[in-house]
Amino acid sequence: MAPKEIFPNVFEHSLGMVNVWFIVDPDGVTLIDTGYAQSEQKIAAGLAAIGKTPADVKRILVTHCHPDHAGSLAALQQISTTPAYMHPSDASVVRGQSPMHKGTPSPGLLSQILYRMLIKNSLPEVPMAEVQHEIHDGDVLPISGGIRVIHTPGHSDGHVSLLLERDGGLLFAADACSNIGGLNYSIVYDDFAQGQHSLHRLAHTQFKAVAFGHGGALTNGAAEKFNRKWA
Repeated sequence: MAPKEIFPNVFEHSLGMVNVWFIVDPDGVTLIDTGYAQSEQKIAAGLAAIGKTPADVKRILVTHCHPDHAGSLAALQQISTTPAYMHPSDASVVRGQSPMHKGTPSPGLLSQILYRMLIKNSLPEVPMAEVQHEIHDGDVLPISGGIRVIHTPGHSDGHVSLLLERDGGLLFAADACSNIGGLNYSIVYDDFAQGQHSLHRLAHTQFKAVAFGHGGALTNGAAEKFNRKWA
């Protein structure tokens, strides 16, 4: 599936089970998340569809340490010397310094079913990779007019959401929640109560559109839908 432009010069690329994003600027491409291990060719194909190559990727922002988001970071860094950015709590997992928590399923029958199908028997590990830059709550990265880091723990300890502040705001909620069959919690959380608090905080953030690690982006009335659900 070809990448879809969900915001000015921002493309959502579905890798099947999970999304990654390309932010295209005159100085190159910012990649957000890397999918499962062995997704590097799918990412390269997505870049080619928008007229770019892996060499055009100047930085990789990783929202959290789970295998479906950080899985291809190591492989992409073998292709180029692209620096990675993560919250220190999850960076330590990707660096191989700390173990990964498997999490517990969130409330609801669908989460229980998906947990058994997709997560219960999987190994909580990710290929070890370098993380050159640690990012923290409130940091504004000088990328594409400014990307604000919002620490949203719960799904993982170092999970971050990212707010592209231009053009009314695009929130990359990542796995703070999902949009599969409608807005809902993610399948698993390390700390569900903490995840609820993070969603409440995001619901009081100003943005025009919102993108999710799992499920399609909301681009029309996104803030209203999101706020009604999580405020």
